[in-house]
Amino acid sequence: SSGINAEWPLRPGRKKLGLLNENSSDADLFSKLFETMRETHSDFTTTFLLLQSADFLENANLDGLVDQMLRNCLSVEEVKKTLKPTFSKSDCAALLKVVHQFSGGNAGGFNPLAMYGIEVDSVLRDHQIHQDLDQYNKMTAEDRNKQCRDKWLEWLALYKDRVDEDCQKSNLPNYKEARIDMQKKSNPVVVPRNHILQRAIDRSELGDNSLARRLLEVFERPYETPPEQWLAERDVGDKGACTVT
Repeated sequence: SSGINAEWPLRPGRKKLGLLNENSSDADLFSKLFETMRETHSDFTTTFLLLQSADFLENANLDGLVDQMLRNCLSVEEVKKTLKPTFSKSDCAALLKVVHQFSGGNAGGFNPLAMYGIEVDSVLRDHQIHQDLDQYNKMTAEDRNKQCRDKWLEWLALYKDRVDEDCQKSNLPNYKEARIDMQKKSNPVVVPRNHILQRAIDRSELGDNSLARRLLEVFERPYETPPEQWLAERDVGDKGACTVT
């Protein structure tokens, strides 16, 4: 979980969360946000738009917002659809056994699978996918709902405390308006999602470029909500693990 978090720029991150002032805890706040999005399989763009629409200064009860966040999470069955290993579970076990025999337990350095055109990292990734699948195969819908609810409640409590601290430090009479204005300029409503681009490609291949031209217009104004609601929506294919773009 450290890769994305360590490289995430704090200044634009604060703007996306509507934080006007710096705080030494911000790196940890973002790290826990990305961890929560990954574990709940929440859509990146939608998450920030939901946070932008919530009033953290006057609404101390986070349950309503959590309900919205839960609709942005993948269900058990949806998560399982995103977990697509290349190698079977038994193949992973056999390949990792070969790696262990040749490397003495160290997966780095020499790759004994190279002669087969296989990267060790690919096998390790699939091994993790199979472990995740085992976990989700045992999980009920109620278990998943509780898992996601607890994760978001925990992070939103941290975020609310951070917003309260930011408001007090700013001492601005129009603090609420200032932070919302910052968020609206930092959180795009529309992004080039796979299902949108594929629809435009399919039409263009049939000789109809009207949608492609329309997308160019929409993406020139990404912070405005387009009349076509589906352009601001994602499908399950876009709701995989949290992706920073």
